[in-house]
Amino acid sequence: MIIKKVLCSKAMTGFYMDDKEAIKRGAEEDGFVYKGDPVTPGFHSIRQPGVAVSVMFVLEDGQIAFGDCAVAQYAASGGREVPNTAEALIKVIEKYVVPYFEGMDLTEFKSTAERFDRYEFDGERLPASIRYGVTQAILEAVAKMEKTTMAEVVLKEYHLPVDLTPVRINAQSGDDRYNNVDKMILKKVGMMPHGLINNVKSKLGEDGQIFLDWVKWVKNRIVQIGEPDYNPVMRYDVYGCMGYAFHDDLDQVFEYLLKVEDACKPYQVFVEMPIDLKSNEKQKDGFLYLKKRLKEAGSTLKLIIDEYANTYEEIKEWVDAGACDMVQVKTIDLGGINNIIDAVLYCKEHGVLAYQGGTCNETDHSALVCVNLAVATKPFAMAGKPGMGVDEGVMIVNNEQQRLLKILEAKQNHII
Repeated sequence: MIIKKVLCSKAMTGFYMDDKEAIKRGAEEDGFVYKGDPVTPGFHSIRQPGVAVSVMFVLEDGQIAFGDCAVAQYAASGGREVPNTAEALIKVIEKYVVPYFEGMDLTEFKSTAERFDRYEFDGERLPASIRYGVTQAILEAVAKMEKTTMAEVVLKEYHLPVDLTPVRINAQSGDDRYNNVDKMILKKVGMMPHGLINNVKSKLGEDGQIFLDWVKWVKNRIVQIGEPDYNPVMRYDVYGCMGYAFHDDLDQVFEYLLKVEDACKPYQVFVEMPIDLKSNEKQKDGFLYLKKRLKEAGSTLKLIIDEYANTYEEIKEWVDAGACDMVQVKTIDLGGINNIIDAVLYCKEHGVLAYQGGTCNETDHSALVCVNLAVATKPFAMAGKPGMGVDEGVMIVNNEQQRLLKILEAKQNHII
């Protein structure tokens, strides 16, 4: 199938880009924004609107496939891509992507995506956000060409078995961590509530008590308003704040993690980024130490790495070191979506859990594409995205998954 034309349009994301370092340093909330000046290069304010670019492939038969380029909420953090404008991204796409693809005879997803993702234009690979969006368009174009779903393209090209088991959906609370927990419980999301614990003073507490009290409230709230069979996995993202609160004393962090686990019982609990030691090697050593102490104590609490495992190569490094129990495969940071597939499969092959995450600052379309990847590769969980309102992201992801599972079941039973 020939790609006749490549078009671009400006788009909005489902949330905002935040200067995480400024927030960690205590930036004061002022309604929905933050007072003060940003401290991270690339930001013009501590919170600024998320932007995206839709890249459209016009195929020779008149069909149009597209993908969305965007960056994470915490852009420029932990080695991630810096904030950018839609206009700047479109200039890069028009200079490099348009001539690369126009006139191409597209035959399959995997090799095309891998080749583009690794290609060096003027000596450098394109920004991860562009590779992310363009490879979405490649996958959708192949699916349209083959008159099938994107999930089936992945199943076929990666030689994966069809598994009709639903992937649990993770929801994140944002700062509305009481009302949004109620929404998660009512909708019976499989992994929750995230928490957005990104400030020691206001969200964790200097001694950790603020967070512990909220964790206990979440557990009690599940019992109070949840259905009897509701048994979610608890995931809390603390952005290194446990380490900050206890001055990176890993023994104190370990003791505190046991308190968190006890407060969550009987639910399985995962803690993402309990420490942030500011270098990959120190972070890895810190995680290995905490894992060892937790295992010795008979704890079932699991540790998730997020930053420091942004790329496929970094994820492999963490998995090979056995330094974490789960990797957040941060979809938007890996560049081409082929890397998401490879990362999830690598984690599973080596006994490490994969959470196919992403960011609230994606788009509805990138979320739909990611659901197709998850239905094919079967990570432990996938993100309900975009946005921070719970309802919207969970709806988008749940509905696409249910459609795909019904289509796959019907094809297995030769109904369609």
